[in-house]
Amino acid sequence: MTAIASLPLSKARPSDRAHLLLWDTPNPFELDQITRYNNAQRVNYRENLLQRTRPDARFLTLHHQVEEEIAAIQAICEQTVKPVVFLEGLDCLITYLNVQPGNHTTLFWSSLENTRKLQSLLWIILPHKLVSKSWSETRLTRLP
Repeated sequence: MTAIASLPLSKARPSDRAHLLLWDTPNPFELDQITRYNNAQRVNYRENLLQRTRPDARFLTLHHQVEEEIAAIQAICEQTVKPVVFLEGLDCLITYLNVQPGNHTTLFWSSLENTRKLQSLLWIILPHKLVSKSWSETRLTRLP
């Protein structure tokens, strides 16, 4: 087992708030190992978004729905059967918000950082470049 695969991410505190796992190129094998080691459930945000999007919807207006997306992330944590959730694919939302005019990205990061009482320990897997500069270092882990 590699050092990355045996990271004790299930011991992160506070356990009711979101944490970031900065990992530019997650290796699928290591990701599976780290998931098993931490008794976690992997959830893909993109797939979750597609399931929540009506088939007749012509446009996504996620920049007007930041609070709804935060609520969807909370729902992911409520619906899991495992004590830890690894959320992949959130980079699509952050990239989308970054290209929209206005400070939707700032609102998203602020809302996510202030979200409390999550039912499962949430680790969001993101590339290093997408992390908010204001995110607390105590709730962040960097992987090569």
